[in-house]
Amino acid sequence: MKKLERPVVLAGIKHCGKSTLGRLLARRWMVPFLDTDTELEREYFRRAGRNLTCREIYRELGEQEFRRLEAEGIERLAFSRGVWVIALGGGAVNNPFLSLETLQKLGLGVWLDLSPELAYPRVVRRGLPPFLIAAADPEAEFRRICREREPFFRAFAQLRFPITSERPAEENAEELAQIIEQKGTAE
Repeated sequence: MKKLERPVVLAGIKHCGKSTLGRLLARRWMVPFLDTDTELEREYFRRAGRNLTCREIYRELGEQEFRRLEAEGIERLAFSRGVWVIALGGGAVNNPFLSLETLQKLGLGVWLDLSPELAYPRVVRRGLPPFLIAAADPEAEFRRICREREPFFRAFAQLRFPITSERPAEENAEELAQIIEQKGTAE
């Protein structure tokens, strides 16, 4: 096992496995794991004194203010020094308050590419997020959002890693770690 030289940043659609794989990779390389959604919740608590989930913050602030708060946290990370594994929120790559340059300063960008057909049942199991609840056809809206974000994931990522639902997360993490280590981002 090699030591991680720079941060690894996981991006992908909602419920593609960013947090699960991120924790496994961080454990492998013995570095901290940061989930930008969790960081956003902490920042909201610090500012408002209320402990809310990202979904609740989104509902309370609306999309624009939610994205501003998300961007502030990601910008802080981009200009921090440290080696960690980061999981971005699903919409971070096309956050209008973040530049591609800022996102790429975070570290090695990895797109966890899970098809909307495989992701949507995961979304439904965990409850529809606020941006899908009001949709006449939530599944069609989810697919539309996925298509809209795909070019942003492609532009962000230096590495695309396909995710299939047949493989356990541990196997995906092992394969992804080996690819990253071979790319020279670990010594």
